[in-house]
Amino acid sequence: MSNEKNIEISIPTDNDGYVMLKCPTCGERFMLKPSDIEEESIIDIWCPNCGLKHDSYLDDEVYELTNRIVHNYVTDMLDDFTKDIEKMFKNNKNIKVKTTKKSKKAPELPISRKIGDYEIKNYCCCNKQAKIKSITSFEGGYCPFCGEMVDGNK
Repeated sequence: MSNEKNIEISIPTDNDGYVMLKCPTCGERFMLKPSDIEEESIIDIWCPNCGLKHDSYLDDEVYELTNRIVHNYVTDMLDDFTKDIEKMFKNNKNIKVKTTKKSKKAPELPISRKIGDYEIKNYCCCNKQAKIKSITSFEGGYCPFCGEMVDGNK
């Protein structure tokens, strides 16, 4: 018997096919195409604002939805467990167990599409594109694919 439960969460793309990411260090939000993120030649992703690389750039909404899904799964398991206990002691004169009502579940709202002041930035060093905030594009930053410093408006 396996105790593993796989949960799949769909992260929507914008109209251009980009998903929202968030740097855990500086909080900068930027967008990459899922195909670029999953590409085998891309080993690390760098934040276009602070230039640091991290293992995960998942947005807060993804974490929140994940927590709600796990909470609801555990709630269902506990409800089932209390029903089983009630059945087990149904005919016992000394021990009485009565379940009242099911536990309240957290709403599992889908992740929304993000919009904002983002523009497509071409990174010549890697021949790839990302959507970054207009101000970051103007000021300059780092290539999300190789970490190279890039001047603004290039």
